[in-house]
Amino acid sequence: MTQFGEAISIPVSGHEPDKCCFCPIETKKNPKSIAKIGKDNNSSTLGINLTASGDPIINHLFEDSVHGMYSAEAHHIICGNEILGEEKEVEKYLITQNKKTTKGSEGYIENTLHDVAWDVNSARNGIWLPSVPDMYRVVDGDPDVWWGKQSKKSGREFLKESEKNDIAFIVMTKVKRQFHKGSHTSAAPPHQSYVKLGIRELKKVRLVLEYYSKECPMEDGDEKKRDKAPYRPPHKIAHTLDLLSDRLERELCGAPASWEFFISKLALKCCQWQNG
Repeated sequence: MTQFGEAISIPVSGHEPDKCCFCPIETKKNPKSIAKIGKDNNSSTLGINLTASGDPIINHLFEDSVHGMYSAEAHHIICGNEILGEEKEVEKYLITQNKKTTKGSEGYIENTLHDVAWDVNSARNGIWLPSVPDMYRVVDGDPDVWWGKQSKKSGREFLKESEKNDIAFIVMTKVKRQFHKGSHTSAAPPHQSYVKLGIRELKKVRLVLEYYSKECPMEDGDEKKRDKAPYRPPHKIAHTLDLLSDRLERELCGAPASWEFFISKLALKCCQWQNG
């Protein structure tokens, strides 16, 4: 498999059409080519797409003799809000000027053409991660004991932090995937943050886009150089984003002791526990 770092290598100088994300130059509109960006982030849609790709949730459910069946949740590998939505300069290159990024900026692509065909909800950008056992969440009525304070109603019994740690550690150790519950952004210190890692890697994608937006002529049969918006669609960047999804997915899988970046505080705690 081509590594992500190799896929985004930037030439020292000049224009290399075989590596340029804007080449070959697109000159005709394709109404079917639509980008789904950060603001389109939808876990239900992602789950449907994972299932359609041959990876249904049933393959990722884990059952424990004490805590019963654990749920699984569809996670966006390049998170639409926390990662992609924070790097609006990349989003601008995915959409036409009559559209807005997650943060409200106008797209860069010429309106007479079309978006780059990349979808934040695609199966390639998704993974099933383990989450709260059914007995501690709303499934068929309220549970006897709640995972967390999901309601202001009084008189309910909630799991202690130590109990949640033990429950989450069981499934992470068995399925070798990080637990999906809680804020991704505040899950770990910056140097261990999965979100910060994703943003850093996405900035490399931005550098590629910026470089070729200046070096690629973009005009079909015209000597006039197009080095500012509106740009032609950089279709090849969709493959680069797919490679980034592959690269980030590896950080969420494997033995907990080997994890370096974390999507949840419980995953970080599990790694620390296994490493003594």
